[in-house]
Amino acid sequence: MSVETRRRRRQSSVSERSTASTTDFLLSSPQTIRKFDQRFHTRLESPSFSLRSVSPAPSVARSGISSISINFDDVLERLPSDAKLPWEVVRWTKLRKLSSQVYSEQAKQQFGTPTCIAVGVNIAVGTAKGMVLLFDYSQNLLCAIGANINLLEAGAVTAVGLSADNTYLASGHEHGHIYVWHIKRPMAPRMHIPPFNPLKPDHHRRDGHTGDAKILHIGFMAKRHSVLASADDKGMAFFHSSTQQLTSKTVRTTRLVGRYASLGPSRTDGPQPRQRKATSVLAFGIMPLSGHSHPVESRGLIALMTPHILVIISTAPTAQTQYKVGRPKSISDTMGLSACLDWFPAVKSKLTSEKRKTNNMNNKSHSNTNNNIDLNPRLAYCWSNQVVIFEVSVAQSDVKENKNMVPNTEFTPLKTFIADEAIVALKWLNSQIIIMVTITQRLLILNEHTMKVTESVDLVPRQIMRHDYFSEQLNDLVISGSEGSDHYVTITDGFFNSVKTFKGRLFVLGMYEFAIGHLSSWAERLSLLMESENFVDAIILATKYYSGETDQVTINLPEDDDDRHDEMRDKIIEMVLTAVRYTLSDSGRSTPTTLNGFEQDDDDAHYRKIADLAEVSFEALYVLQDYSILFGNLYELFEDANLRGVYFETLEPYILNENITSIPPAVVKELINIYASLALNERLEEMICHLDTTSLDIDQVTTLCRNFQLYDALIYVWNQSLGDYIAPMTDFVSLIRRYHKKGDDSKNNEDDQGIVKLQSDISKVYAYLSYIFTSRVYPTGQYLRDDQADGAKASLYYFLFLGSIITWPRENGKEIRTTDEKEPSFPYLRLLLGYNAPAFVAVMNEAFEDTFLNGPQDGDFDSINESDDVIFGRSINRQYIVNILLEILSGSGFTSRETIYLDMFIARNSAKYKQFITLDSLLIHQVLTRLCKPPVSEIADDCQLSVEYLLSTYRPDNLDELVKVFVEVRYFRVLKWLFKTEKNYARLIDVYFEDVTDDGSYSARKPVFDTIEECLDPHSDLSDEQRSDVRSASLRNFRNLALTDAEHTAELMEKFIPEAHASIYDRLIDKKRLQFVYLKTLFAAELSNEPASKKHKSRWNTQQARETYLCLLCEFEPSGVIKFLRHLQKGDFRISKVLAALESAGIIDGEIFLLRSEGQYAEAIRRLIRHLHYLKEQLLLLYPESARGRRQTRGTRWVHVDERKLVDVDRSLQHYVILGIRLCTEKVKKSINDVHRPATGVEALSESEAVWLDLIDSIVALTREVSSTLFPDITVFEKMSRSSSYDSPTKSILFLRRLVQDVFSSLLAATTTNNNSGASAGSHNASFLRILEAFLSHTAAASPSVVDLRNVLENIFEAYIYEKQLLSLTNQLLNRDLMVRVSKVYNIRQQGWRVPNTVCEVCGKKVWGAGVPPGTYSAWNNKREDLERRKKERFKLPGRTIVESDEDFAAQEDRRDRWRRRGRDGDVHEDENNKDGPNGDHVVGLSSCSTSDKGKNREEHAEELDDSDSISEFKNLEHDLVFIRAADDMDLQVTHQQSAGSSGGEELDSLVIQSKHVYHKNCWEKIKDVRLAS
Repeated sequence: MSVETRRRRRQSSVSERSTASTTDFLLSSPQTIRKFDQRFHTRLESPSFSLRSVSPAPSVARSGISSISINFDDVLERLPSDAKLPWEVVRWTKLRKLSSQVYSEQAKQQFGTPTCIAVGVNIAVGTAKGMVLLFDYSQNLLCAIGANINLLEAGAVTAVGLSADNTYLASGHEHGHIYVWHIKRPMAPRMHIPPFNPLKPDHHRRDGHTGDAKILHIGFMAKRHSVLASADDKGMAFFHSSTQQLTSKTVRTTRLVGRYASLGPSRTDGPQPRQRKATSVLAFGIMPLSGHSHPVESRGLIALMTPHILVIISTAPTAQTQYKVGRPKSISDTMGLSACLDWFPAVKSKLTSEKRKTNNMNNKSHSNTNNNIDLNPRLAYCWSNQVVIFEVSVAQSDVKENKNMVPNTEFTPLKTFIADEAIVALKWLNSQIIIMVTITQRLLILNEHTMKVTESVDLVPRQIMRHDYFSEQLNDLVISGSEGSDHYVTITDGFFNSVKTFKGRLFVLGMYEFAIGHLSSWAERLSLLMESENFVDAIILATKYYSGETDQVTINLPEDDDDRHDEMRDKIIEMVLTAVRYTLSDSGRSTPTTLNGFEQDDDDAHYRKIADLAEVSFEALYVLQDYSILFGNLYELFEDANLRGVYFETLEPYILNENITSIPPAVVKELINIYASLALNERLEEMICHLDTTSLDIDQVTTLCRNFQLYDALIYVWNQSLGDYIAPMTDFVSLIRRYHKKGDDSKNNEDDQGIVKLQSDISKVYAYLSYIFTSRVYPTGQYLRDDQADGAKASLYYFLFLGSIITWPRENGKEIRTTDEKEPSFPYLRLLLGYNAPAFVAVMNEAFEDTFLNGPQDGDFDSINESDDVIFGRSINRQYIVNILLEILSGSGFTSRETIYLDMFIARNSAKYKQFITLDSLLIHQVLTRLCKPPVSEIADDCQLSVEYLLSTYRPDNLDELVKVFVEVRYFRVLKWLFKTEKNYARLIDVYFEDVTDDGSYSARKPVFDTIEECLDPHSDLSDEQRSDVRSASLRNFRNLALTDAEHTAELMEKFIPEAHASIYDRLIDKKRLQFVYLKTLFAAELSNEPASKKHKSRWNTQQARETYLCLLCEFEPSGVIKFLRHLQKGDFRISKVLAALESAGIIDGEIFLLRSEGQYAEAIRRLIRHLHYLKEQLLLLYPESARGRRQTRGTRWVHVDERKLVDVDRSLQHYVILGIRLCTEKVKKSINDVHRPATGVEALSESEAVWLDLIDSIVALTREVSSTLFPDITVFEKMSRSSSYDSPTKSILFLRRLVQDVFSSLLAATTTNNNSGASAGSHNASFLRILEAFLSHTAAASPSVVDLRNVLENIFEAYIYEKQLLSLTNQLLNRDLMVRVSKVYNIRQQGWRVPNTVCEVCGKKVWGAGVPPGTYSAWNNKREDLERRKKERFKLPGRTIVESDEDFAAQEDRRDRWRRRGRDGDVHEDENNKDGPNGDHVVGLSSCSTSDKGKNREEHAEELDDSDSISEFKNLEHDLVFIRAADDMDLQVTHQQSAGSSGGEELDSLVIQSKHVYHKNCWEKIKDVRLAS
């Protein structure tokens, strides 16, 4: 558990204690009515209650013992962040002397600017003039290597490497030169490897870097000085080995990876070489040697990375690839291209305690000796932002079999890390830390064990030197990102030669300075915090380091817990004591003897500082488990500063959470004195009860507890320290006697605080007895040991049930008397019962649950070694206790309110423990009788439950009389149990409805439905008479059933008593809601079986029931009216009654639906029109008077109303207009076969025409009225409607005009559809012209204004224009979509397949491309002319109207020619696969520039084989090819070539391609002949 978690829990457990007093749990007053089953608790057992906050709470500044709550999270937030750390994660040392010798102008002129570095025992700096400067760590320039020779031809140094023994240095240059120097004798190079010219190879040298290649990576192999490896920016890597000859050295170069660039001019003929991907060696590393021999080191491994692959090559005994892996596809190209790697050699590591446990379980690749483990070499490499670590090992079997053989190398990936950005440099700092530099120059510290970044440092101020080595070489990967190849957004610069590590140090070559960095250690960080006087944060951080809650690796702490603790323990103790001593030294200016020494203003912050320091100091020493410092040196510092209050306040939560349970007696004594002096008795009592009693001064504590009436602590000390459980009872006896001496007047005085406190103290005796009798420690609630619990119980049973007074302590004690007069029998039991009999009975009820009262068993105890009190206590059993309680409580002096608890006790326990308790039947009957007469209503439920217990084992003789009593006292649970047991189900049903809860709910009645179903089930074992009684009871309680659950009642009655449905109108007439639910359930079941219900309706499904349900639907569920009407037929209800209900409820849709179903369309339209007028009024009400009547003179101000209400009205208008249109359209359809009535006037119309006219008149009139109201001046509306946006009135008018257009559009559609259906022109069906004529007449009569008539006509014509535009737009969309699809198909047909070969694979002759035989073009031209001629002739055919493409025409002509030839030769086959004519789609053949007679039969066979082929056309820059794709089972492709690439003449007339192979047609047909023959 972390430090934060421990401290947070400790603080919360203290702060969460509420302000409840003891009276919340304990029965403080003997007159209080308590529940029988109420359990006893103490405030110390429940974490939600405490006396802590009841104590006086001094101000924070005035009291050193006040409640301090230090939020540890807040302290953590004060810890320094990465932005404001008092320490540097990496402590940099600037090498100023070295930098002055490298970066000065004089140095640049002499040596050139620095370009790269190598680090070992010395520091090597490569320069732009080809020299290498060698420095020691004192920053002295040892030598300038290369200064004595001319290196201008070699160019700048681009890579430097040091040998393993730091005696040799290798330099790589930008023009491909490599030099090897002896550091002690740098006058001349020991070896020079010049660049290699691939155009002029010699017998001495066949490989090497070219002159245009930069040597980016170089290094020595193992411990050898004459063997090295290098890599350049062209993607090539080499292994160089020099041997000494007699007169000179010979260098043998072996190419490891890469190819030379293409040499000489590119070829123009023949196959071109495959284009190579752009490449370079981005990262390169030679596995270093370890301090001990490792088998894999003999292989001489080299790892390198290109943009595409990581490869590991072994150089011994021969160069061979051992491992390779490609760049993961999951890496995003947007990260940029970067790659880096670094080796870490095999080392011996110390096993930590955790690793030591798991090492032997599963660790095949490691070998361990004692506490050390051999770690295999590891390679860390990175692609962009993905870091992978794997280890290199050898097969153990190979090593064991033959130590001289070359072992097999194994590569095992271990871990992966994903960074947020691309990584440009990666180095091992040590075996557990990897440092990474990102593209934004952030330094990431990665813990190799957890693979988590522990620190991040900004390196931008360091201005790391970087080189653009790869952008030119890898430019194709950026600009030519063709699909299927690698492409990247950017290529990162090279940082690998500017960032190096050596022996835990980081070396950075900057643009202007050279710096060395190392990670800050834990001691340095803590020292910096302490120096800045940030003691709290320093101790917190030190505690986290000690606990292992931070990353130990990066701060140079051991991972092993024991080693880390040993290293840090003394440092933390020193920090704590130093911080406390320094901080408390300033508090002496106001340190009086009391704890109120701080001033309110200035000293408050200082006090807080001390309190915070005390908190973290305690936590640190607690984590260290160093209590000698905690209660020794630290306590003395606070004591000397007179701040013991702060010390004990900080200590308190540790005690309460039992983190610290043992305290030295001297400290305990001072703790008690201070808390007692501040009257914090209850807090002190709480702490004492959590301390180990062995550390307490018993005399001092017991005296204090008695003086300050801390009885919980007193009991705890007596029990736990001395094992005395009777001594606390003697104190309680004294308290009760004192209480009785107060007299009746004081006892009833509620304002007397002394009496209340005394009652509270006395009440603890019952909780104490409850705890001990149930084997718990008082008051903490922990469980006692079995032997300790038995002794404690026996002692208390002895004290209570001995029957006489006792002397306690046994030796030198005194008699414990209960009265000054003669002691009665069982004095202590009588005293407790007399004070609070219900509480004591409750105690015994809990005690009876314990097996201790089962009686002693053989061998349970040794009577010889037990005291008399224990022996007597062990003999107590339940029967004895019951007899004694009956004897005492049956006497005088106890009221019924007290004895009723004994009756409940006997009733419950006699049933639970009938094998241990035997009672007389008369006594049980008396108990039962008394339980039926509860003295107060508060315990009636407890009494009823007790009766249930008792009746489970006791069968009274006068049960009928008791039933009357149970009914009188409303013991319904008892009655239900009795009637169910007696199978009197009818009476049981009545009882269910007599049982009403206090809140008036019907929850207790729910089980009655299950009871009725079980009784009326045909398979039940009830008699017919019993079922009849149940039905009668159900009908008798029908209303109650419906009130309980109307839906369930309907289902029940429908299933078992369907005749009850008729009574619902009488019994539920005043409960319409229940009546609705009841009928809804019935109709839902009826309609679910609709086919059967239409033929045979249920008896209850009468006209009255349907009409009643419709009326109730209108009231409670209007949305279901139409759905229900759809299921009804004519005559099922009276229309007048239902219409009246619908109209009263305002359900317009229902009225219209009903009128429509009755064929009253005209009435339905009139009802709809009335509602439209209502909606018009609602629309106008939305606009205030100021928004109406806008004229030109008043301006065109904008008006807005409530948009939500406006949208609701508009939707309603649209809905009812659409509904009217449907009604009119339906009427038109139904009137087609109606007989037209003779006209009685000029304007007489048919009924269908009349409904259309009424609808049009209404909607036009509505639009005109709203327009005239909102816009009396029409020019204002015209101006507003022409703007880019509209206000609310303009929107309303435009919306209404659209409705008018919709109506006329629907009218036009309806009449047009009707006329087209075959009706005669003279019929009396709806006619658009007649309706329009009648409408215009009505409009002219209603509004003779020409303007109004013009507006109406505009709306009509706009409807026609709208329809025309809509149809035109639809037609355009269809045409465009069709043309897009046709164009797509045409483009697909024009695509082609490029023929891969240019020669026939059978005869080897050229068939297409450059170098074809002569005559090809003329053959192709003749074929084209023949096609043009046939095309012209074809278009002259009669009835030819479709223009076809040249290709279609040519293909069809070829098919016709083949059919002509077949008919002429008599070889036409009439079978299932060849039934199409010359224009058929499935007859496919071969055509050529000139037909060969020799190939006729083969051609016909080919046609038969290829009848199922599909034709597709292809084009490219040179050819027009027609490929005929063969069937899948033939696996062939046939093509007809018509381009200049075809082989002209009779011999090479066409080509055939099969599976990417090209043949002459004749050659192909020979092959097919062989196939057919076989």
